[in-house]
Amino acid sequence: MPSKPPATGPASPTYKPFWLQNRLRLLLQIPAALAILAWVPGNTAKLAALLLVWLAGFRHIQRREAVFYALVCVFFTGMNAMSLRQGIFAFAAPDVLGMPVWELFMWGFYLLHSWRVLGGPAPQATRAKVWQAWILALLYAAAFGSIADGNTLLVVTAALLLAGLALFHETLDLAYAGYLVLLGAAFEYNGVHSGLWSYPGHPPGGVPLWFITLWGGVGLFMRRLIVPLLAPAQQ
Repeated sequence: MPSKPPATGPASPTYKPFWLQNRLRLLLQIPAALAILAWVPGNTAKLAALLLVWLAGFRHIQRREAVFYALVCVFFTGMNAMSLRQGIFAFAAPDVLGMPVWELFMWGFYLLHSWRVLGGPAPQATRAKVWQAWILALLYAAAFGSIADGNTLLVVTAALLLAGLALFHETLDLAYAGYLVLLGAAFEYNGVHSGLWSYPGHPPGGVPLWFITLWGGVGLFMRRLIVPLLAPAQQ
């Protein structure tokens, strides 16, 4: 019988992150998306241009990734709607639920892009560790959906993020958290200085410090709770 080809999924010894295979397309997604948000006029035109850039960069999207993308968009649309009601930020030209139409699709892009860039095997965790991650993630989501004061939000979410990093600090945990913070900085400052959204109280640079805990927490909990669902699709 012919031998099977070597495994190349994220859990295999020969696995290479997606960005090593598609580096240019994936890296160009970020400046292209930033430029579209800043310079393309009109919310519908922004969305159309963003979708074209994303499709060109991702190319083949697996069914599991498509489901993941859709669920992320639904979840963060709800989170954004709750945060907007709390008044912790506001969009300049909303279309639906206080958001421009393109925002409904952004978080799916952020996380699918991060998965394609970083990839990696699912973390090895006991059932207790999984429950700890879920509890912290739910507390995290509750904080952003219920706390209106920016300083309180920063303190609470920083404590939750530090607790998460104390429990989960493998190299890829730190990579996901760090990459999402860098991604968040690029889009937050671009969005604020392009006049797309704003934060109350005129924070230094226009963006409150809790953006670090928001994006870092999303990265950490993505590695712990979502990558285990995505990684098997690549094996």
